[in-house]
Amino acid sequence: MFDFHRLRLPSKYFNILITVLTFVLFFWFTPVVAQALTKAPVILDGQQLFQISDSGQYSAQERTNLINSQLKNVISASESIQVKIEKRNQLPTILLNDRYLLTVTQQDTVPGSTLDEQANIWVQQIEGALQQAHLERTRTYLQQTTFIAAVILLITVGFSWLLGWIKHHFIRVASLRLTTSNAIPNSETLKVLELFFKLVLASMRIGLWMSAILYITNLFPFTRQWSYQISNILITSFTSPILTLGKNPYSLTELIILVGLLFGLVIFAGTLTNFLRSRILSYTGINRGAQEAIIILLKYGLIFIGTLVSCCAYNLHIIKMKKTSGTGCYAGYWLSTLRTKTASTTVVKTERSL
Repeated sequence: MFDFHRLRLPSKYFNILITVLTFVLFFWFTPVVAQALTKAPVILDGQQLFQISDSGQYSAQERTNLINSQLKNVISASESIQVKIEKRNQLPTILLNDRYLLTVTQQDTVPGSTLDEQANIWVQQIEGALQQAHLERTRTYLQQTTFIAAVILLITVGFSWLLGWIKHHFIRVASLRLTTSNAIPNSETLKVLELFFKLVLASMRIGLWMSAILYITNLFPFTRQWSYQISNILITSFTSPILTLGKNPYSLTELIILVGLLFGLVIFAGTLTNFLRSRILSYTGINRGAQEAIIILLKYGLIFIGTLVSCCAYNLHIIKMKKTSGTGCYAGYWLSTLRTKTASTTVVKTERSL
């Protein structure tokens, strides 16, 4: 008779993954404390032109807000572009259509360049960006870009379907090699392998669609600004420290890698012990209860040791954290529960065998 109890193992792995990812995403959406910035970018249609610094009583962000608004006004009004430099208070001042835009200060210059050289570079960048902005708002450009976006969407749909076909093909080939008439452990391995392929497929499809959407949004000047803001938020969220364990700060990327390592460790331990049960222990003549005890000790022992090694690789000293932080207490409690469950399950299996 087919044992359905064994098929619940992959769903348990999936529940563990969802729980841990929820924990990680909770900290991801927690506001990140931003460091004081000394420079702020000048942006037009989602493209960064250059960065400026604080100047007197005006912060860098206040200066960029003024510059960005004037650039947008020129584009919206479809005015002619005239950018020039004047000397005011012995400092080069950039004028846009005879209106003040910004004053180049010593803090704005790149090391090794003079104020005049920096002003000339910025004038060229502003002129080029404004001309490009006018071009991207013409009907011809929008028609061509819309056609390109439609082609990219069709290609993305095709690749997404192809990835699904490849996943089903690999699962079908794996089922033919692993599934036998009376090998239940192979069915369990097949379910774990199928879960792994589903996770890989979902990750690849998410990456494919995100890349396509970001590329399409970068084609249009109206959506490029949204793409720039979203990209900055994602980069900041993935690279900025969002959680401090012990004395070490960790970013979302590091937490995701750690979660992936632990999840992969659970799958590896289950696959290895299933292989040992079906290929080695079944031919040793040991009774079934003793086999189950050996498998449980080996499986949870691998998970326990692998978890400790993974945490040590990330400088997560669980014993020290258990005394100082709530997260450490939770991790220590999880490891203690794993140890207790292993011991109790082993005793039950051994008693049944006797």
